[in-house]
Amino acid sequence: MAEADIEAALATWTLSHVVRRNGRPLPAAHIELARRRMAEPGALLLLARAESGEGGGEDSEGGRGRESGKDSGGGADGSGAAGARVTAAVVPAAEGGDRAAAESGPVVGTILGVQGLDQDGAGPPVPGLLHISLLSVAPDRWGQHIGRLLVDQVLDSASARGFEQAQLWTHADNLRANRLYKSMGFRRSGRVRIDDWGELLVHYRRAVRH
Repeated sequence: MAEADIEAALATWTLSHVVRRNGRPLPAAHIELARRRMAEPGALLLLARAESGEGGGEDSEGGRGRESGKDSGGGADGSGAAGARVTAAVVPAAEGGDRAAAESGPVVGTILGVQGLDQDGAGPPVPGLLHISLLSVAPDRWGQHIGRLLVDQVLDSASARGFEQAQLWTHADNLRANRLYKSMGFRRSGRVRIDDWGELLVHYRRAVRH
């Protein structure tokens, strides 16, 4: 994974989260944890890049923690966004390097897919389960449906890797993210959690092939 791609994804995630939270900063420990998760071997980190000459981004996912209920969808939404493309940054940094990232368009959104674990991330891997987190879009692209592009792409990539089910957590009060996930076939499982800021998270699940 190219370090430049990770840093660009992290910056987009952090900004979108802070804006959705009305300027409330993220603790440094949460940002560092997100960075480590993006860099994990086998992580499926996808980037939405603006076409050449464009900048900015859309929705937000405040992923805060491991797979438990600590990575919610920030401002996710609709279908395909003109002027943006989703590209997968899944090669190791040693192979991908930073040059290719620097020559591409600016990152306007990102999403992370990882192997789902039992016991909300504390247990062993659950065969066939993809855990989705850190969905985020730069705030000046909110409403342009980049979130939908990213979710579609991560599900397509997960299917190619043999995953059968996908799950995620999002904040109950994040209406934009909840609308997106429901429109894409995710359904509430009935599970809920309180995150480390005392906010309610809800759990969604769907088949990867839908």
